[in-house]
Parts: sequence; C-alpha cells; structure tokens
Amino acid sequence: MTLKRLQCATGSGMFLMRIGALAAAGVGAVIGLMALRAMDAHAQAPPPVEWRWFGSDAGASRYSPLNQIGRDNVSSLSVAWRWSARNQGPQPPTQMQVSPLVVDGVLYTTAGDQRNVVAIDAATGETLWVWRPGPNERRWADIIEPVARSAGRGVTYWTDRAGDERIFVVTPSYQLVALEARTGKQVAGFGVGGVVDMIENLRWDQRPGANREGRVSNTSPPAIIGNVLVASITGHTGSVPTRSSPNEVWPMNLPGDVVAYDTRTGKRLWRFNTIPEPRAYGSETWLKAQEFLWNVPQGTHDWVRARPEFRESSLRYTGNAGFWAPVTVDAELGYFFIATESPTNDYFGGYRPGENLFGNSILALRAETGELVWHYQITHHELWDYDLPTAPILVDVDVNGARVKAIAQITKQGFVFLLDRRTGRPVWPIEERKVPASDVPGEWTSPTQPFSSLTFDRQGLSQDDLIDYTPELRAAAQKAIAGYRLGSLYTPPSLVTAADGTKGTLIIPGGGGTANWPGGGVDPKTGVLYVISATSVGFFALMDGTERTGVRYHIARPFPNLSVQGLPITKPPYSRITAIDLRTGKTRWMAPNGETPDFVKNHPALANVKLPKTGKFNRSSGLLVTSMLLFSGEGSGGDPLLWAYDKATGDAVAKVQLPGPTTGFPITYMKNGRQFIMVAVRAGDAVELVALALPKK
Repeated sequence: MTLKRLQCATGSGMFLMRIGALAAAGVGAVIGLMALRAMDAHAQAPPPVEWRWFGSDAGASRYSPLNQIGRDNVSSLSVAWRWSARNQGPQPPTQMQVSPLVVDGVLYTTAGDQRNVVAIDAATGETLWVWRPGPNERRWADIIEPVARSAGRGVTYWTDRAGDERIFVVTPSYQLVALEARTGKQVAGFGVGGVVDMIENLRWDQRPGANREGRVSNTSPPAIIGNVLVASITGHTGSVPTRSSPNEVWPMNLPGDVVAYDTRTGKRLWRFNTIPEPRAYGSETWLKAQEFLWNVPQGTHDWVRARPEFRESSLRYTGNAGFWAPVTVDAELGYFFIATESPTNDYFGGYRPGENLFGNSILALRAETGELVWHYQITHHELWDYDLPTAPILVDVDVNGARVKAIAQITKQGFVFLLDRRTGRPVWPIEERKVPASDVPGEWTSPTQPFSSLTFDRQGLSQDDLIDYTPELRAAAQKAIAGYRLGSLYTPPSLVTAADGTKGTLIIPGGGGTANWPGGGVDPKTGVLYVISATSVGFFALMDGTERTGVRYHIARPFPNLSVQGLPITKPPYSRITAIDLRTGKTRWMAPNGETPDFVKNHPALANVKLPKTGKFNRSSGLLVTSMLLFSGEGSGGDPLLWAYDKATGDAVAKVQLPGPTTGFPITYMKNGRQFIMVAVRAGDAVELVALALPKK
C-alpha cells in the first residue's frame, strides 16, 4: 500500500492528475493563459523600490535590495506616519497579520475583521480609497473559523500591463472580489458585479448533507501566474471532535481543493483534488476505518446508514487537506507551489487510515492545466496538527558546485525541507526514520516519517529539556510531568486512560509548532535562510467520544499546567531566530528573539541565578531581509520594538521604538527618494500601520 514518497507526474500515464474543468473553461481561456505567461516573467524581478507581492517577490523571499537604511543609521529611524484601523469595522481590531503591498507609490492592505481594503499614500499615510464588503460579502461572520474572522494577511495585485490593474481580496466567507486598483470600485466584468463565490466550486455533491454556511473561509491572499489565480482556503479547524467523520452532529468538513480562476472574468479554469476521488492516483493511501469506530454514544445518523458506500473508503468523507498558507509561484516554470494542511481530524486518524495523500504535502501544479508535476509529503498520516503553515520560499543556491533552483519549506516540526523545485527531489538529505506506533484502538500510524537534515528548534521532550536554573525548580518540573509520556518527535497521541497509567503524551513542539504563519525570509545573494520560531510543549491526548460528538475518540481538554512557579518547564531560549546556510546545509547562528522577560528576570526563585538572554515567549510577527540588515518585531506578546540584526552574526545592531508590539509582517519600499519600513502594531486597543524612515535631509 505504501506509495513512493516523491512522485513526479510528468510524462505518460498521469492524465488522472488533470482534475477539473478545462473543457468547461473553454480552449480560449487556456490559449489566453499561455499568451500571458510570457509577459508574467516580470513577476520574478519586481521593481526594487516596491513590494508588489505578499513576500516581496513571487518567490516569497521577504527580501529587498534597498540599502538606504543600514547599520550606521538604522538607530535614527523614527515614525514617518501612522494610519489607524480603529474604525475599519464594528470593533477596533487588535490583531492584523497583514503584509501590505506597495505598487506605484500606493500601499494596499486589508483592515478590520470585515476585511475592508484600503489604498494609502505610501509616503504620507493619507487614505486614498476604502472598499467595504457589502452584506453578501459579510455573510456568516459569526460562524466561520475564528482565525478567519480577521483582516487576513493582505491582498494581491494584478495587471495586464495594458492599463488594467486590479486588487484581489478574498473575504472571510470565501468570496473572491476584484477591485479597480485606482478607484477601489468592484470590476463589473468579473464574476457577478466583481465577486465570485468560490464556495460554489467545491465538492458539495460528493458530501451529501454537509452544511455550506460558514464551513469554508480564508486567511491568505491569492496567488497569480499570467491570468490564472489560485486562492488559499481555510476549513473549520480539524481538531474539533464533531468534524472528523460523516457520523457527526454537524455534517463533515469539506476537502480543501485547489481551484483556479481567470483573473479577467472570474471563470473557473480547473480544480485539483487534495483528497483524491475513488480510483484516482493517491486514492490507495486512504483505507477503510475499523468497523467498531462507528459505535458511538449518539448512534449512527440516518443519512450515514442510507449510504453504506461512505464507509468503504475514508476519502469519501474526510475533509480539510486545504492550504491556508500563501501560495508561491514560479512564472518561469509556470508552477504554483502549494503547502497543504492536515486532513480531518488533527489528533485522531482512525477514521482515515493510510498515508493520506495529498495532505501535509508540497504540491507543484502546472498553472495552465492544474496537472500535478510533483509532490512531496512532509508528514504521513498526520496526528499532531503539524500542518504546513508558511508559504514555500524559492531561492537559487549553489550546492556542491551546481546551481539549484530550490524551494524551501519551513515546518511546524522545526524542519526545513529543501527540494529542487523542478523535480521535488531533496537537495539536502531527508531520511525516512522509524517512529513509534500508536496504542490507541483503531488508530493507524505510519511506520516511518521524513526527517530533514536542516533543523532550527527543539524536537521531542526528555528530562534534559527541563528547566535547571536551580535543583528545586528542576525537581518541580519533574513533578509537573510525572504521569505523562515523554516522547520523541512523532510519538503519537495517547489516551488519558492508557493501560500503562499515563494520562497523555508531551512533545516539543505543540500543535502550534515551532514555526508558524510568520515563517522566514531568505537572502538570495548569500543563500542564507532566516527562520523565526518558539519552543512550546504540546499535550497530545485523546479521550473517549462524548455525547453528540459522533466519534469514538477525540482530543482531550483541558491542557495541563506545565509551569513551575509561573516559569516554563523547559530551558530557554523560549523563542529564536536561526540562520541556515542553504549552500552548505549548516546553521550559521541562532539568536534569542527579544530580551529576557521582566517577570523571569525578577522572579524570586531566580534571585541568585545569572540568566542567559531567553527571548520572549512568542514568535515574531515576521522577518524582513534587506541587503544590509535583518529586521524582526517581537510579536503581539512582546515589547514595542523593531529589532535590527547583523545578518552575518545575529548580533543586535539597534532596537527601534514603536507605538506598540508588532502584529503583522514588516515590509520596506522607496518613495520620493526615501526608504520606509512599515509594520502593523497594536497601539492601545486598536491596530495601526506605522511607517518608519530616516530624518529628512
């Protein structure tokens, strides 16, 4: 049953990968798409004064060659302008994970929980126009996935280079809206009045009884090659017990398929199924669940009994496996690179035995057709909520004397997978290692998991990881973990009533991962990748299904208190920035993210202890790499500072005061001969965009 870990879909016999409606889209749409590919080559080389894509360039490098702000003057940065999102919705937003765009001197961003779109003069902060979603675009605001009830992470710019310029935004309720870049008006010829309801193009017909309302949403901006657009998708969180099988109170989650649209008209071009259909390539990795798992407290639903074929294969009812991270593109190859999430359920996989392609995978899809060129599965049969959280990063590096067009995928587990983006083959070693098996009845575990040679944070949990400032604290930490299993990475979740008397499993990292949405950035000149991460202990435990959950086992709550007198049970650093040289596969340096928190420095149990720099307890809100420096904020739980680091050593060069802690990605751009660094911060009880610059001469 085991499938090859890497599959290239080029050549004969792979027609099954062409999923979707090319015929429905029409030959003309494909011809137009091919014609636009040539002109889209400019996507790989944006004007150096701008920030035209979510990640600065189409390869998500988060790099800018601007050098007006450097080591010698960065400490002179001060606030040039501030723009408040206070009135962008019924309540002031306190979090905006935005990465604005700057095109022709205009800054475009989403703002507020209703996801307004705002155009701002990039030099002055003056509002130029605001688009507010209408009642239809604000549907289901109170029932969609909570993380998607937000400003999202920004917008996408598109132009035909002949005068048609558009801003695309995806609403929280998964509608694609096209706006005129100059005016903010909805584009009349796109979809219906400028709006495409993307929820209509998912596989509702194959999930009878599934509710549409609020089941699908979005957090990341779309990606475009030529006139082909792909929008990220966010399903309801897969850890919720009532969403892992068809036998649930709320009918099952939907597969998060990749659907492409024409940027001119909004017509659907093709669809790639992230959970295969029966008999399609990859379907052999979805097996039949054991029969006893259907014996649940509430009994079997009538509509499940009426469809016995559902239970013959787990792919018929499993949902999620979408892609909430931004999509990366290579216009030269014509590929979309998509990092997929876990299938439902995040912690118990007994209802979906098998390796579960194409969940937890990097997919290379041909933009013109939706064909699968290659895939690499990062986690087989995922059980820890280790979905892929960041946009894949493209970088060309010299390895062993050869130039490699590479793709770097940062993972929650603390790995970087570096692959050749033309073929999907590893650039640096990735080893399939044996991992522990589950003893939860009905669970299926993969005998091996892929371990990359590139790492950036702790993995697994042992006695050696526990706090050891003093013998007393060490003893208290050991007491706090007594009764739990300690596991290496990929130790599966265990029952709170396990036969060995343990009450769950503790591992680093937890479900939030070491890395998460802030991701990292790369210097294309040196091939050094910078990653932001935080060390967290995860509690992976299952309990018997409770009334009205519809499942035999689900995640256990509450999370145990894993602190000692208010201190974490693990050694510092608590968060870090790591520099990895992709040319050599070696770590250049590691630096804690931020200073030691005051409550740690002033803790009475540590009065006679010389503390190291620990970093804060949260991740940064993203990195910015310039030709001169590396910039990072401390994130929403940190201090109101923007740090500038020496890229070669990790030494702090300067810390710039901000009106509040950062919540969004820092970006940089040039206007009127002046370089700006802009970032979203929480100022008081609302979010502001804050632009920094050197004093005017």
